[in-house]
Amino acid sequence: MKKAIIFLTSLCLILGMYAPIGASALYNSQVKTETEIFYIASLDTGTVLFEKNSQKQAAPASLTKIVTAIVALENCTDLETVVTAKEESIRMLDGTGSSLGGIKVGEEVTMRNLLYYLLISSANEAATIIADYIGGGSVEKFVEMMNETAKRLGCNNSHFMNPHGLDEDGHYSSAQDMATFAKHAMTFPVFNEITNTSTYKMPATNLQSEHNIISTNFMLSSGYKEYYLAEAKGIKTGSTTNAGKCFVTTATKDGYSYIAVAMKAPYYDYDKDGYPENFAFMDTKAMLEWIFDNIKLKVVTDPSKIITVVDVKYSSKVDHVRLVPAEDCVALVPDSVDSNSVLVEPVKDTVPAFVEAPLKKGDEVCEAVVSYAGEEIARIKLVAAEDVDRNIFLMVFGKLGDLVKTTGFKIFMAIVVAVILFFVIANIYVNRNRKRKRVKVFNYRDMK
Repeated sequence: MKKAIIFLTSLCLILGMYAPIGASALYNSQVKTETEIFYIASLDTGTVLFEKNSQKQAAPASLTKIVTAIVALENCTDLETVVTAKEESIRMLDGTGSSLGGIKVGEEVTMRNLLYYLLISSANEAATIIADYIGGGSVEKFVEMMNETAKRLGCNNSHFMNPHGLDEDGHYSSAQDMATFAKHAMTFPVFNEITNTSTYKMPATNLQSEHNIISTNFMLSSGYKEYYLAEAKGIKTGSTTNAGKCFVTTATKDGYSYIAVAMKAPYYDYDKDGYPENFAFMDTKAMLEWIFDNIKLKVVTDPSKIITVVDVKYSSKVDHVRLVPAEDCVALVPDSVDSNSVLVEPVKDTVPAFVEAPLKKGDEVCEAVVSYAGEEIARIKLVAAEDVDRNIFLMVFGKLGDLVKTTGFKIFMAIVVAVILFFVIANIYVNRNRKRKRVKVFNYRDMK
């Protein structure tokens, strides 16, 4: 009776945790957006907070230059290396109407400053000059290196045909892949330095005097009030007919860091003031501000919460052991959320039919999924909530009982029975033969 009461009490505690929840853990509905593809995730935990078509292949425009910078930084250790701009590297962009930095044929520019041209003013000729140099005179070879980099980083929704991002068949990426590229690029301190620069004084060269170049990232400039976000850092913009407006940035506030990617955003006069708005900036800013105001890292479940129970064998005191989280589980959730707002469910494939005593408090038993609003936010280990002692007699008899049920034991017993039967039958046969011999001898003597 006592065991039954304990079991029912545990079950009631478990069911009491399952508060009603919504249909989706992603917060897309919290901010009105017009961007077709976007992705925002925590740089601290990897938690995805906003997502829309984030694995869809689409034209990345000048976000491509993030990958161009990666290949350059991985293959040129001395950024003071001077590169001479070849005529073909500049002329190959004739007629494209693309973004140029004004680099002249024969101009000698350091690799560092080529990267500033590439990432700040989004100069396409900087991309082709870098590609020609790193590719050993072959832009095609450089593009192969870009695709090898994508494969190495696991970016399977990306393929590149050029180093600058102009629209071309077979040239595509995804928001998730772009986030991966950006995070890898950020491992190079110089990349962060360059992409977080709004204005850069380009030093004089053999063909040009000192001059300023200005970032295409208006989120970094307080002069663009509708786009400016003080917490934003970097990274890259992009724009083509196919790609629409594109943008990658990071932002940090109160110790929380995020990465955001917007692709295929519209560009039109939303507020009818005579000036079109770039929704890659606007939507990203709105989403990040909502996250700053609402999302916090909180303990959503802890070792005091009974999640489930599992049968115990070979114990004379209990039939079940209670399972609890191994440790505090923290996750990024709205500030109003507490442990009663999340659902913790054991992962069925990991839950054993029973466990054998003895068990120590804290022994790992299975896994569980922590969900909020219908979406997984964490995976945790479930452990025994208390010690469970073993009864040696129950174990011995239990093991014997288990042994009897095994196929091997049944086969062994069948063999034993067969051997016994063989010897019994053989003994009967031998005894009969002996009796016959005695009868024959007896009869022979009677005849005498």
